[in-house]
Amino acid sequence: MLVFSACSNGKDPEKYIGYWVENNNDLTIPTEIKEQAGKLYIIADNDGEKIEMPATFDENGKSLHAKHLTPSGSLDVQAVYLDESKHLKITMANSSTEFSKLSETEAKERAKKVEAFYDPNFLVGKWMNLKATDADPIEIRKDGDKYFLQTALNNTEIKYNKRAFVWSYLNSPSRISRLKNGNLQWELGALRTEYKRM
Repeated sequence: MLVFSACSNGKDPEKYIGYWVENNNDLTIPTEIKEQAGKLYIIADNDGEKIEMPATFDENGKSLHAKHLTPSGSLDVQAVYLDESKHLKITMANSSTEFSKLSETEAKERAKKVEAFYDPNFLVGKWMNLKATDADPIEIRKDGDKYFLQTALNNTEIKYNKRAFVWSYLNSPSRISRLKNGNLQWELGALRTEYKRM
Protein backbone atom coordinates (compact mmCIF):
# COMPACT_ATOMS: atom_id res chain seq x y z
CA MET A 1 0.00 0.00 0.00
CA LEU A 2 1.22 3.51 -0.80
CA VAL A 3 1.15 6.38 1.66
CA PHE A 4 1.43 10.00 0.59
CA SER A 5 1.92 12.59 3.33
CA ALA A 6 0.99 16.18 2.55
CA CYS A 7 0.55 19.43 4.46
CA SER A 8 -2.92 20.73 3.70
CA ASN A 9 -2.00 24.45 3.51
CA GLY A 10 -5.56 25.27 2.47
CA LYS A 11 -5.27 23.07 -0.61
CA ASP A 12 -8.73 21.48 -0.11
CA PRO A 13 -7.62 18.05 1.13
CA GLU A 14 -11.26 17.06 1.83
CA LYS A 15 -11.67 16.12 -1.82
CA TYR A 16 -8.92 13.53 -1.46
CA ILE A 17 -9.84 12.03 1.91
CA GLY A 18 -11.56 8.63 1.81
CA TYR A 19 -11.21 5.24 0.12
CA TRP A 20 -10.45 4.91 -3.57
CA VAL A 21 -10.45 1.92 -5.88
CA GLU A 22 -9.05 1.50 -9.38
CA ASN A 23 -11.77 1.62 -12.05
CA ASN A 24 -12.47 -1.57 -14.04
CA ASN A 25 -10.27 -3.73 -11.80
CA ASP A 26 -12.04 -5.64 -9.05
CA LEU A 27 -8.82 -7.25 -7.79
CA THR A 28 -7.13 -4.14 -6.38
CA ILE A 29 -6.92 -3.30 -2.69
CA PRO A 30 -8.59 0.10 -2.06
CA THR A 31 -6.33 3.10 -1.52
CA GLU A 32 -7.08 5.14 1.58
CA ILE A 33 -6.34 8.85 1.94
CA LYS A 34 -6.63 10.23 5.44
CA GLU A 35 -5.65 13.37 7.30
CA GLN A 36 -3.69 13.25 10.53
CA ALA A 37 -1.99 16.10 12.39
CA GLY A 38 -2.46 18.46 9.46
CA LYS A 39 -1.00 16.06 6.91
CA LEU A 40 -2.53 13.79 4.29
CA TYR A 41 -1.61 10.12 4.10
CA ILE A 42 -2.40 7.97 1.09
CA ILE A 43 -2.24 4.28 1.94
CA ALA A 44 -2.20 1.97 -1.06
CA ASP A 45 -1.23 -1.55 -2.07
CA ASN A 46 1.77 -2.44 -4.19
CA ASP A 47 1.39 -6.05 -5.30
CA GLY A 48 0.48 -7.23 -1.82
CA GLU A 49 2.97 -4.98 -0.03
CA LYS A 50 2.07 -1.92 2.04
CA ILE A 51 4.18 1.12 1.13
CA GLU A 52 4.19 4.60 2.63
CA MET A 53 5.29 7.77 0.85
CA PRO A 54 5.26 11.42 1.92
CA ALA A 55 3.64 13.82 -0.57
CA THR A 56 2.97 17.53 -0.96
CA PHE A 57 0.52 19.66 -2.92
CA ASP A 58 1.87 21.47 -5.94
CA GLU A 59 2.21 25.25 -5.86
CA ASN A 60 -1.36 25.78 -7.10
CA GLY A 61 -2.87 23.08 -4.91
CA LYS A 62 -4.21 21.14 -7.87
CA SER A 63 -2.39 17.86 -7.28
CA LEU A 64 -0.40 15.81 -4.79
CA HIS A 65 3.17 14.84 -5.64
CA ALA A 66 5.28 12.07 -4.12
CA LYS A 67 8.33 9.94 -4.73
CA HIS A 68 8.31 6.21 -4.07
CA LEU A 69 11.83 4.94 -3.42
CA THR A 70 12.65 1.54 -4.92
CA PRO A 71 15.88 -0.48 -5.07
CA SER A 72 16.33 0.69 -8.68
CA GLY A 73 15.63 4.38 -7.98
CA SER A 74 12.69 6.67 -7.32
CA LEU A 75 9.25 6.66 -8.92
CA ASP A 76 7.36 9.94 -9.31
CA VAL A 77 3.70 9.81 -8.30
CA GLN A 78 1.02 12.41 -8.96
CA ALA A 79 -2.57 12.33 -7.66
CA VAL A 80 -5.15 14.71 -9.15
CA TYR A 81 -8.78 15.10 -8.09
CA LEU A 82 -11.10 15.37 -11.12
CA ASP A 83 -13.96 17.72 -10.22
CA GLU A 84 -16.22 16.77 -13.12
CA SER A 85 -16.17 12.99 -12.60
CA LYS A 86 -15.25 13.15 -8.88
CA HIS A 87 -12.58 10.56 -9.58
CA LEU A 88 -8.95 10.52 -8.50
CA LYS A 89 -6.32 10.16 -11.24
CA ILE A 90 -3.00 8.72 -10.15
CA THR A 91 -0.05 8.84 -12.52
CA MET A 92 3.06 6.70 -12.06
CA ALA A 93 5.83 6.05 -14.58
CA ASN A 94 3.91 8.00 -17.26
CA SER A 95 0.86 5.76 -16.84
CA SER A 96 -2.42 7.17 -15.46
CA THR A 97 -5.27 5.32 -13.78
CA GLU A 98 -8.58 6.68 -12.52
CA PHE A 99 -9.96 5.70 -9.11
CA SER A 100 -13.54 5.90 -7.83
CA LYS A 101 -14.53 6.57 -4.23
CA LEU A 102 -15.87 3.87 -1.90
CA SER A 103 -17.35 3.91 1.56
CA GLU A 104 -15.28 2.46 4.40
CA THR A 105 -17.56 -0.60 4.53
CA GLU A 106 -17.22 -1.19 0.78
CA ALA A 107 -13.46 -0.76 1.00
CA LYS A 108 -13.14 -3.36 3.75
CA GLU A 109 -15.33 -5.81 1.83
CA ARG A 110 -13.23 -5.28 -1.29
CA ALA A 111 -9.98 -5.87 0.63
CA LYS A 112 -11.34 -9.14 2.03
CA LYS A 113 -12.39 -10.24 -1.46
CA VAL A 114 -8.94 -9.56 -2.91
CA GLU A 115 -7.13 -11.33 -0.07
CA ALA A 116 -9.42 -14.35 -0.51
CA PHE A 117 -8.69 -14.42 -4.25
CA TYR A 118 -4.95 -14.61 -3.59
CA ASP A 119 -5.21 -17.36 -0.96
CA PRO A 120 -2.46 -19.84 -1.94
CA ASN A 121 -4.63 -22.78 -0.90
CA PHE A 122 -6.77 -22.19 -4.00
CA LEU A 123 -3.84 -23.39 -6.12
CA VAL A 124 -3.56 -26.72 -4.30
CA GLY A 125 -4.60 -29.57 -6.57
CA LYS A 126 -3.92 -31.12 -9.98
CA TRP A 127 -3.69 -28.95 -13.10
CA MET A 128 -3.48 -29.76 -16.82
CA ASN A 129 -1.94 -27.73 -19.65
CA LEU A 130 -4.75 -25.76 -21.30
CA LYS A 131 -3.31 -26.09 -24.83
CA ALA A 132 -1.29 -29.32 -24.65
CA THR A 133 -3.90 -31.53 -22.96
CA ASP A 134 -1.80 -34.65 -23.62
CA ALA A 135 1.09 -33.25 -21.57
CA ASP A 136 1.76 -34.55 -18.08
CA PRO A 137 -0.27 -32.68 -15.45
CA ILE A 138 1.28 -30.80 -12.55
CA GLU A 139 0.18 -30.91 -8.93
CA ILE A 140 0.55 -28.43 -6.08
CA ARG A 141 0.42 -30.11 -2.68
CA LYS A 142 0.38 -28.74 0.83
CA ASP A 143 2.11 -30.54 3.68
CA GLY A 144 1.68 -28.65 6.94
CA ASP A 145 2.79 -25.08 6.21
CA LYS A 146 4.83 -26.06 3.16
CA TYR A 147 3.82 -26.25 -0.52
CA PHE A 148 5.28 -28.58 -3.14
CA LEU A 149 5.12 -28.68 -6.95
CA GLN A 150 5.01 -32.19 -8.42
CA THR A 151 5.89 -32.49 -12.12
CA ALA A 152 6.88 -35.42 -14.29
CA LEU A 153 10.52 -34.48 -13.62
CA ASN A 154 10.67 -33.81 -9.89
CA ASN A 155 9.04 -32.73 -6.65
CA THR A 156 10.06 -29.22 -5.54
CA GLU A 157 9.21 -27.15 -2.49
CA ILE A 158 7.79 -23.78 -3.55
CA LYS A 159 7.17 -20.72 -1.40
CA TYR A 160 4.32 -18.22 -1.60
CA ASN A 161 5.55 -14.63 -1.82
CA LYS A 162 2.84 -11.94 -1.65
CA ARG A 163 0.49 -13.14 -4.41
CA ALA A 164 2.31 -15.94 -6.19
CA PHE A 165 4.59 -18.92 -5.76
CA VAL A 166 8.12 -17.79 -6.68
CA TRP A 167 11.16 -20.08 -6.89
CA SER A 168 13.94 -21.30 -9.17
CA TYR A 169 13.05 -24.24 -11.44
CA LEU A 170 15.69 -25.87 -13.66
CA ASN A 171 17.92 -22.85 -12.95
CA SER A 172 15.30 -20.42 -14.29
CA PRO A 173 13.11 -17.99 -12.31
CA SER A 174 9.61 -19.39 -11.94
CA ARG A 175 6.29 -17.97 -10.84
CA ILE A 176 2.87 -19.58 -10.42
CA SER A 177 -0.17 -17.37 -9.89
CA ARG A 178 -3.95 -17.45 -10.14
CA LEU A 179 -5.61 -15.84 -13.16
CA LYS A 180 -8.92 -13.96 -13.04
CA ASN A 181 -10.64 -16.80 -14.91
CA GLY A 182 -9.73 -19.24 -12.13
CA ASN A 183 -6.95 -20.95 -14.07
CA LEU A 184 -3.29 -21.11 -13.10
CA GLN A 185 -0.38 -19.48 -14.93
CA TRP A 186 3.16 -20.82 -14.72
CA GLU A 187 5.88 -18.43 -15.82
CA LEU A 188 9.20 -20.15 -16.46
CA GLY A 189 11.71 -17.59 -17.65
CA ALA A 190 10.04 -15.91 -20.64
CA LEU A 191 7.62 -18.82 -21.17
CA ARG A 192 4.04 -18.52 -19.88
CA THR A 193 1.76 -21.55 -19.72
CA GLU A 194 -1.86 -21.61 -18.61
CA TYR A 195 -3.31 -24.60 -16.74
CA LYS A 196 -6.88 -25.56 -15.82
CA ARG A 197 -7.92 -27.58 -12.82
CA MET A 198 -8.44 -31.30 -13.34
